[in-house]
Amino acid sequence: MSIKKLLLKHARAIGYLLYVLGILLILLGCWLSVFWLIVAALFPLLAAIIFLAVSNRCPHCGRFLGHAGGALYCPYCGRPLKGQP
Repeated sequence: MSIKKLLLKHARAIGYLLYVLGILLILLGCWLSVFWLIVAALFPLLAAIIFLAVSNRCPHCGRFLGHAGGALYCPYCGRPLKGQP
């Protein structure tokens, strides 16, 4: 499955899951005082930023949606976001 065919809600869920994983690794690294675990946590955080920047786009016009998290319609083209194929 390509990123173009990935549903917007699934793309957001994957991105936010990567954020949570990174934050949990940072907290675990701080709690255990393990520096390499804190450094390793930067990879899921960076992956989440890149993944959301690439996939958080309107499926119709392709413009970046930003923080239009629960929006039903694209703020640029006005087409529905929830009814994508």
